[in-house]
Amino acid sequence: MDDRPHEISGNDAEAKVVTYAVKKRRIILMLLAYSTLAGIIEVIFPDTDSATDFVLSLPMLVLGVSWCFTDAAERGFRMGRLMSLLLILCLAVGLPVYLLRTRGFGAFKTLALTVLLVVVMSTCMVVAGYVTAYAGNAAGLWNRVF
Repeated sequence: MDDRPHEISGNDAEAKVVTYAVKKRRIILMLLAYSTLAGIIEVIFPDTDSATDFVLSLPMLVLGVSWCFTDAAERGFRMGRLMSLLLILCLAVGLPVYLLRTRGFGAFKTLALTVLLVVVMSTCMVVAGYVTAYAGNAAGLWNRVF
């Protein structure tokens, strides 16, 4: 058995970067898919209960935090307890702090892309809701005015 440290060749490093890029892309696609699903759920179960809203927003929080941890692993950034806690308890504050710490001024580009992602997620949620409401009304499942 060889106990010597191994050097990372160019191909291994590229494969590692591609793996992280694929993981982050999958998380973003899962966020978009879940936004669509949340739009459908909101129409089918139109409760305004805050517990329901919390349960529906929990997967988005988990996916957002997992993106940050995947990005940190890609960049070799050690996520401390305080940063992890900040991301989990308040992603809206923790994400910009994390991005500024890992990217410096390049964080503003990533934050702009994040705002674009949130707009696209909201659009997916609203469109899925309207399509579900229209289909439900057309099928006679309910007679709601939206």
